[in-house]
Amino acid sequence: MLLMPRLSTKDRAELLRRKRDQLDAQLKALEARSKQAERKADTRRKVIAGALALEHFEKNRDSKFGRVMLRLLDEYVVRPHDRALFPDLPGPETVEPQKEPADTGTEFSRAGREAGSSPSPAP
Repeated sequence: MLLMPRLSTKDRAELLRRKRDQLDAQLKALEARSKQAERKADTRRKVIAGALALEHFEKNRDSKFGRVMLRLLDEYVVRPHDRALFPDLPGPETVEPQKEPADTGTEFSRAGREAGSSPSPAP
């Protein structure tokens, strides 16, 4: 039987470092897959909720929801190519600045509503 010589401390440390690096890479890949799955699920939720809201809006334009939906779309969809997706909204050249609503805690914050940014809920 052929016996293998023991590894030196230096060689053993290097072997353990390589194993650690491999495990770190595997862990990083696993975390990346998990984040990607979370992003896909979040996007799917948004698509479903948006489709539901738009369908309800189309069928109930005169309801309170329909009026709020139209106002929010008009207020927050600011880029011309985005507004073109909503034919019921006035064109970008006809958009007039709206009065700032009273802060009731239920409205969206208008902070950071520059072209290209999305609204964020009030804290």
